[in-house]
Amino acid sequence: MGDHDDFEDSQFPDNDEYIPYVTAGNLAQKNGAKVTLWGKVIKVSTSEGFRVKTADDQDVLIRLKKPLDEPLEGWYEITGVSQGKSVLCDEYVPLNDEMTKNIDTEGHKGLAKLLSALDDPWNLGVDSSSTNGVVPMD
Repeated sequence: MGDHDDFEDSQFPDNDEYIPYVTAGNLAQKNGAKVTLWGKVIKVSTSEGFRVKTADDQDVLIRLKKPLDEPLEGWYEITGVSQGKSVLCDEYVPLNDEMTKNIDTEGHKGLAKLLSALDDPWNLGVDSSSTNGVVPMD
C-alpha cells in the first residue's frame, strides 16, 4: 500500500506542485496567487521585511511573517503570495554565487513572460512581434 498513500492529494494539486515564476512586471496580475520571484536584496528592514531588485530591475517589498533574525545579501528565490506590489513571503532561499555570477536577467524575464503567456495564451505581452535578435533561418 505504501506508495499510494498520497494518491488522493496528487490528483488535485492545490498549486503547491508548481508555483509560477514572476517578475515585478507581472506581479500585480497574480495578486492573491502563490508566486516565485528572484531578487537581489537592496534593503533590509526589521519591521517590514526586505526589499529586492528583481530581474526586471524593479524594487519589490518582501513582507515577512516574522521578524528577520539573520543578515541577508545577494540574490534570493522568494516564494510567497503576491500582494500586487509586494510579496507575503513563505520562504526565501539564497541562490549560490555560481548561479548568480552570470545571472541571466533577460532570460529570466523572458521565462516569466512566457509562463504568464502560457497562463493566458492569447496575450503574449507587448513585444510579441519582435523576435529579440533571433535571425530567421533561410
